[in-house]
Amino acid sequence: MKVLIVYYSQSGTTKHLAELIKVITGADLIEIHELHPYSSDYDKMLKEVREEMDAGMDREYIPVDVNMDEVDVCFVGTPNWGGMVACPLATFLKDHDFTNKKVVPFLTHGGAGEQDIEEHIAQLCKGAVVTPSYISFGKVEHDELNELQEWVHTVAPEIF
Repeated sequence: MKVLIVYYSQSGTTKHLAELIKVITGADLIEIHELHPYSSDYDKMLKEVREEMDAGMDREYIPVDVNMDEVDVCFVGTPNWGGMVACPLATFLKDHDFTNKKVVPFLTHGGAGEQDIEEHIAQLCKGAVVTPSYISFGKVEHDELNELQEWVHTVAPEIF
């Protein structure tokens, strides 16, 4: 069984969570990077992201070497960007066929919660079975590791 973790992380928080899931699952890990980086100025970056989202634009990402035909379970990680999947990751998800795959969302946020991200992932990954998300407020701390491990075992028991 082939298991993949694909994620986008702007600040490193989602990356940290993806790396913890890798330790639990042993899955391959792919980080999505935008082809043209966002501004390092936070306010300018927010403006860029909002304009992209409002216009329904796809943010180009640096190509990654992945054969989704070989993947059975795909963990998908994103920060919450206005209730949506981060733009570069959304483009990656649109570009790949998730039919008959199990998609396991995980997300990080700074106070906004899940909002509609699980539904957004289901729309982007047409034909996939989308499990309940793991939602982390900020960085996953040591005392939350048991909760994370239990979630992984619950949503994807077939990988163990």
